[in-house]
Formats: sequence, C-alpha cells, structure tokens
Amino acid sequence: MRAVLYVGHGTRVPEGSRQMKAFVEETKKSVPCSVQETCFLELSEPDIPAGAARCVEQGADIITVVPVLLLTAGHIKEDIPAELQKVQEIYPHLTIQYGAPFGLHPKMLDVLMLRLKAQGWTREEEADILLVGRGSSDNNALRDFYRIAGSLEERTEGQNVKSAFLAAASPSFDEGLAAAAQSRAERVYVVPYLMFTGLLMQEMQEKIERMNETAAPDMRLCDYLGYDEELQEVLKQRTLETMELPAWAERSGENV
Repeated sequence: MRAVLYVGHGTRVPEGSRQMKAFVEETKKSVPCSVQETCFLELSEPDIPAGAARCVEQGADIITVVPVLLLTAGHIKEDIPAELQKVQEIYPHLTIQYGAPFGLHPKMLDVLMLRLKAQGWTREEEADILLVGRGSSDNNALRDFYRIAGSLEERTEGQNVKSAFLAAASPSFDEGLAAAAQSRAERVYVVPYLMFTGLLMQEMQEKIERMNETAAPDMRLCDYLGYDEELQEVLKQRTLETMELPAWAERSGENV
C-alpha cells in the first residue's frame, strides 16, 4: 500500500505551518492516493520520522516523499535524506521514493508575476525589482535562483531585477535594500521567493517600513508565493513524478 508524505520546511510562526498544511490539503484532492500525510523538516510538528510512522500505521509499505521546498540545496541533498535514513532503519521493509523540489518549473514565474501585479506593478512604470531568496551555501541552488531572476527580468521586459538573500549568501537583504534606496526608479518592488509566511517575512516587512521612512523610492513588499493554484499544480506534478521513481535507496546508491 502506498502513502504520500509531504515535507515542508517548518517555522516557529504557527500561521506558516497552518498555511503549509492548507496548501497540501488542497493538493491532496487531485492526487490518487488514499493515505497522505504532512510533516516538517524542522521547527514544526510532526517531524519526518513521526510523519512516516503515521503512514506505516495506516498500512503503507511504500512511501512517496515529496519535499514542499523551492530549490535543490542542503535540505534536499543532506537533511531530508538523513531523516529518511532514520526512517529506513526503523522500518527496513519500507520502500521509500524521494522526489524533487519545485525547482525551475515555469509556473513559478507565473506566480511571481501575479505577486508583482497584486502590488500594483505595471510594465509602463519606472520601477526596480528586488528578488529575495532564503539563501544557501550550495552553488547549484544559487545558480538556479539567479536563473529565476534572469527569467523574471525577461518576463518584465527588461526591468531592472536585482537579487538578495536572507542568509548564507551575498548580497544580503540589508545590502540589497541599501542599494535599492539609491535607485532612481520611482518604486522598488521587493519580491520574496518564499513559500509561506514566517519570521523572515516579518523581518522583511519591518525593515522595509523603516526604509520607507527615509528612502526616496517607494518600496513595496509583495506577498510570499503562498498556496496558489499554480503552485498546487506544480506540487501535484512533482508528486505524480515521484510515484514513478525507483526506490530512494536504489537511486542514492546507499546500502539502506
């Protein structure tokens, strides 16, 4: 019997966890599987072993693990596999399939454009865009993020799109804001490349409010990506793709 286990990042802000669960609940309706559970990598409950236990208790001997994360970085390559190793040791009979994050799916650009337009952005105005990622020490993740920024610049027909990061990479968000404050543009749209709300969104909002007290350009914080219908379609596709994969142990080459 198959189960699907969706893995979110987790947050200390309860609303962020609630949004993640609500997003997954909507996606579940279009996934043909009777057992589907949600868990978190860190900071929220249940964790991955507890989520897997819920699946096994309902009779699962195959678990399709789908990360509800944006880019391939340390969480995808190291942290989640380490937790799956623990699960495999507890349940040696279990077949685990492990999927990919949202990555460079074209619908991600559609959602970014919606977030810009919701804050009043138009092609006619003179504006800059600051795309803000969580940040990573993984070069592949940074490369993919810059590819997304480049694609966003193309979608906005050449408007100035800069990048910044909240941690682990440069330029930092503070540096990005400081540079944006020197812009000659009439307005700067700050676009968070984050799935749900949390402490990072709160900190961004506070810093932008302080900046707007002194900065010349009007800075507008766009909404996080959120549980958008387009993103639900991406998660559905990733789930169905993962169901077709060989076992995680076979793919990873690990003796689990």
